Amino acid sequence: MRAALGADAQLLMLDRPGGVWRGHGEVLDGDLADVSAGDGAFVYARAAGDTLLLRRDAVGHRSLYWAAPRPGVFVFASTLAGVLGSGLVPRALDADTVAVYLAYAYVPGARTLVRGVSALPADGVLEVADTISQRSVGGLPLPPDSFEDEARLRARLRATLDDAVRRHLPAPGAPLGATLSGGIDSSLVLALARAAHVGPARAFSVSFGPPHADELAWSGAVCRHLGVEQRVVTVRPEDVRARFDEAVTTLSEPNGDPLTVPNLLLFEAASGWGDTLLNGEGGDPTFGGPKNGPMLLAELLDTDDDRGAAYLRAHQRCYDDLPHLLAPGLDPAGAQARLARELEPWFSDERGLLDALMAINVTFKGAWHILPKVDTLGARFGVRPRSPLFDRRVVALSFAVPGPLKRRGAVEKHLLKEAVRDLLPDAVVDRPKSGMMVPVEAWFSGPLRGWAQERLLDGLAPRGLVRKEALEDLLAGRRLGLRPRRGIKIWLLLTLEAWLRGHGL
Repeated sequence: MRAALGADAQLLMLDRPGGVWRGHGEVLDGDLADVSAGDGAFVYARAAGDTLLLRRDAVGHRSLYWAAPRPGVFVFASTLAGVLGSGLVPRALDADTVAVYLAYAYVPGARTLVRGVSALPADGVLEVADTISQRSVGGLPLPPDSFEDEARLRARLRATLDDAVRRHLPAPGAPLGATLSGGIDSSLVLALARAAHVGPARAFSVSFGPPHADELAWSGAVCRHLGVEQRVVTVRPEDVRARFDEAVTTLSEPNGDPLTVPNLLLFEAASGWGDTLLNGEGGDPTFGGPKNGPMLLAELLDTDDDRGAAYLRAHQRCYDDLPHLLAPGLDPAGAQARLARELEPWFSDERGLLDALMAINVTFKGAWHILPKVDTLGARFGVRPRSPLFDRRVVALSFAVPGPLKRRGAVEKHLLKEAVRDLLPDAVVDRPKSGMMVPVEAWFSGPLRGWAQERLLDGLAPRGLVRKEALEDLLAGRRLGLRPRRGIKIWLLLTLEAWLRGHGL
């Protein structure tokens, strides 16, 4: 066996031209790991005899990519750039995956935009010997046959949340850092952490400057209530231009979330405070957040959409735009049908609709969208993001909560809110979800308009993946349809162009 470390310190390339594997278990990237139980945030490799075992944590906090470019050679790394950096894998675009990215604004599942490179799913195990096989260790739990009453579940949830936050805290006396939007998820994590941690604490929040709306009134109220210092990071159009490519190319895969640049700047600001930064990611996917509303409404109205198509439309990305946007050679109509069909098995098991949506959101948005984004951006500045609401025990408990306690009428995340009501002002607990609204529409109609036009028309259009006429229509505000979301779509297309260029594809 020959093992070689590449420029990426997390890269391990193993070349076995007829020899045997030797070595022992190693956590390649992660912490808090009990590998035998699948607990913590890690990717793991173990060479034993003639077999190499790779494992990814249960929820997908850490990522793992692999390729077998030729017989006897196997390459894996915790970043896609690490696999490409081996020099053993051709930098070739998988054009069929472009439709997946346009529909989701990220690429879920084992596929990647690089031909021949695969991603290991959360809770997945890969066995490499004479052949390569993959299996799942456990998977997400099904709902129980019967549910506990609300009071018992509320007490269990509070204890589980408290334990999850405690296990993600820095050492006593070390600085405690947390991102804070002012919504219920980030607020409850900070409140639980503040109550349990002995040492200084600071919250990091984002503003986009006047005249754009922000959440500072809410996040400021939470900080005053908890006695926590607040640091505000202001993100302006010039910051986007200056840091966009850096943020996008840091990511293993393109992520069309407009919060990517704000996240980068938050981690940079927090790096001078400490090496741990808690966040509230996970509350929406695991406890019936507001983004499930469109799907539930479509079900009530008995629309003609199948559930796969309805889910993709609820994303409000580019699924409906594929026939007009995607280049004809990439089979836009077939791509639409294929994407919807691939989701159907998620709605055909024993779960009700809300639990099925939760399972998709945890598996897709958690393991392929949210967690890889914060992990890789934080690592750039030596900061470890902690996501207690995506803790394995919290996720497992969320599937033991009946639907009416997750969403009570129009109130989302009912049980989660009630479990922490004593920690926060009622106004914070009861406020409707608003989300961090990045002002992309205003930016692309004003200060970033010319920059976006140049990047899309001169950079993306010549690649032949999308139609230039469709890009011109989008930039000019034409043919927007029922779900315009123009700024979001421009951002995800800019991300695709920057990522492809930055990774030499």
